[in-house]
Amino acid sequence: MSTLTHPQSAGSAALAKRIAIADTDIHHAIRSNDDLLPYLSAVNRERLTRFGGTGAAFQWFNNGGVQGHRTDLPESAVNGAAVCDVACLIRDHLDRYGVDYGLLTGLSVYGASVWPDVDYGSALCSAFNDYTLEHWLAKDSRLRFAMAICTQDPAGAVKEIERLGSHPQIVGVLMPTGAPRPFGNRFYDPIYAACEAHGLVPTLHLGTEGLATVGAPTAAGWPSYYVESRLARPGVYQAHLASFIFQGTFEKFPRLRVAFLECGIGWLPSFLWQMDSDWKAVRYQTPWVKKLPSEYVQEHVRFNSQPLVEPPSPAVLDQMLEWIHADRTLMFGSDFPHFDFDEPTQTFKNIDEGLRRRIFHDNAAAIFNLRKGA
Repeated sequence: MSTLTHPQSAGSAALAKRIAIADTDIHHAIRSNDDLLPYLSAVNRERLTRFGGTGAAFQWFNNGGVQGHRTDLPESAVNGAAVCDVACLIRDHLDRYGVDYGLLTGLSVYGASVWPDVDYGSALCSAFNDYTLEHWLAKDSRLRFAMAICTQDPAGAVKEIERLGSHPQIVGVLMPTGAPRPFGNRFYDPIYAACEAHGLVPTLHLGTEGLATVGAPTAAGWPSYYVESRLARPGVYQAHLASFIFQGTFEKFPRLRVAFLECGIGWLPSFLWQMDSDWKAVRYQTPWVKKLPSEYVQEHVRFNSQPLVEPPSPAVLDQMLEWIHADRTLMFGSDFPHFDFDEPTQTFKNIDEGLRRRIFHDNAAAIFNLRKGA
């Protein structure tokens, strides 16, 4: 049971009774690098103190609201404090909206995956995981966690998965999408083998494009403004999705399930059609791909809805959800506490009730085994 109480407003209680909510993207962070010091070796404590190393993202990231965060939270929670305060999360999100499960997706050590020194990167990830266990997961039984790993250190990532993968509230591993190579590359296979063995979900989230060992954040080079980088996100996810399919990741790891977070869904229908079409034309190059790419996606990949940009017509939204097989592939994510947060009560208000239940809870519960920690 939670160590904190959960007083719900009447509105939140009514919402919780009406539909279960699994929020698949809640950001949390350290308050300062000092929070990680107790979990590091003496050498790495000195290194973090002197030189830092937990930079989360490039300069345009979440350039809206107040330091990227919502402005409608209490004054004590703005200026980034909400992302560092579990009590704020519980009060202003879990209890306010009657959220049954919340997946913590971190923020503080995304950059560790693209540091040239992968040993240091893995050490920072381990420290952040231990900090999260003590200061977040232990405070509320509704919380789940996509643990931090250094994706460019497969050996270190496997070691960390072996260390913490059986924890009942850890359900995935966080893989920041900025990377030197796409995630279907065989370089990452040891990570996927460990995830499959422990029932964990490789969970992709943007945030390291253009950092350290990663090239320019777009195929055309460097944008000038946040809005440009925001609109370029689909290309990053498309590259990883195609890589998973055509490198044969799901043939090698048939029980593996992968989650794509904060990538939106507007780009997805046409990309599924394009993958199927191109595979038919040149499938002799990848004979290990035995099914239509869209079939692999339906079986192995889940997407969350954030940021949701609804088309002007409800009928168009219904058609888009049908095209992406949303009854199987789509999950809700709020992106709390960022400025473009999707409020549960305002998201997918007018779709079929059965489909809404699958999007808000059932699909996430299945892929992340959310009752694992119950």
